[in-house]
Amino acid sequence: STTVMGTGIFEQLHMLMTFEDTLCNLLLYPDEMHELIDVITEYRLEYMKLIVENLHPDAIISHDDWGTKTSLFMAPDVWREFFKAPYKKLYDYLHANGVLIVHHSDSFCEPIAEDIADTGADVWQGVLPTNDILSISEKLDGRMALMGGIDSGVDRADATEDEIRAEARRVCEKYGHLKHFIPSITYGGPGTIYPRVGDILIDEIDRYNKEKIGI
Repeated sequence: STTVMGTGIFEQLHMLMTFEDTLCNLLLYPDEMHELIDVITEYRLEYMKLIVENLHPDAIISHDDWGTKTSLFMAPDVWREFFKAPYKKLYDYLHANGVLIVHHSDSFCEPIAEDIADTGADVWQGVLPTNDILSISEKLDGRMALMGGIDSGVDRADATEDEIRAEARRVCEKYGHLKHFIPSITYGGPGTIYPRVGDILIDEIDRYNKEKIGI
């Protein structure tokens, strides 16, 4: 079984004080932000304990978006200073209790991909195609699986079947040889906005698998 924990540490911060204030305060008031992050981390840890002890999930999808389509919201060193240790604390608890971690961030996180693996995330879900997936996979060397690659731009009412199939095929052919890659749309939840798009994507991936490996 799998459950979802939305509104990660960074997302909780910008819900409490606006997005702009969060980014400014990380630089202007680092001590106070560390203190607030510690409080949020302890809250999320208690939340995780309730889930683990009562639902006993096999995996948790943990959401926290850290960037745009082409860049992080902050310098990599700022992310490392404020968010790496708190997430490692949370994910160490989950691993100690036999729970797999799927971290969702449909963002450009290439500069911190190895750091995400260091926190203990088993899967980075939401890897936008603007990330250099081939290079990231080589650097990770199996420490963390990558899930995504399919451009969500095909999830439109007017997208043709050929266009949708071409995008799924592109991803399978470009990344299908990687040992730790899962092709998928990059959203944080199951499915697509337009259900027919998801059905076509899955069907094309199934076709590719049958052609290449017979299953």
